[in-house]
Order: sequence, then structure tokens, then C-alpha cells
Amino acid sequence: MKKLIGWSIVSSIGIGLIVWVASNVFSFSYGEWSFFIGLGLSVVLFFLNSSGGMFSKGTTFEASEAMWKIQKDIEQKTNVGAVFYGSVLFTIISFIMMMIMYF
Repeated sequence: MKKLIGWSIVSSIGIGLIVWVASNVFSFSYGEWSFFIGLGLSVVLFFLNSSGGMFSKGTTFEASEAMWKIQKDIEQKTNVGAVFYGSVLFTIISFIMMMIMYF
């Protein structure tokens, strides 16, 4: 558990540095876009590290129609790690900073 927390903090700092460098290279506001980048990254990482769920049900349904066989549904399982938790931490911190900046 302590390793997961440590790596989550490290990955959050890494994501922050990558977004900061990208904001300097492509000249966009770090404070305005960091929350949305973190949110998008969290969603993408969640769906890339999961199996089953909505997308698998659609694929299973199409396969069962094509082959005239009833396929078993697969339950959604998510195997997230430190990078996902780091992106969620980055998103939360950037949301708080965005609210402070605007209010």
C-alpha cells in the first residue's frame, strides 16, 4: 500500500511536469488546461486498464448475432495501478488550483 501511494505521488508529479513542458512548448495556459488534461488522461487510463463492461457487451452481442450463438457476458473488471491513481491525484489538485485561480 505504501509503495502504491509513493508511486502515485511520483506519477502525479511526472504528469504535472509533462503537462507543464507541453504548455511551454505549445503555449497554452497550464492553469486552465491541466484539469481537463488530467480528467481526460484518467478516463483513458481507466478504459485501457479495464475488461468487460459496455464495450465488451456490444462486441459480444455483435459476435453472437453473426454466429447465431449466445455468448456469455463478461463482468467489468478494472486493473488500475499507480499511474491511474497519480492521474486522479493530479486531476484533483489541478481542480483545486483552478477553483482558487478563478474564485
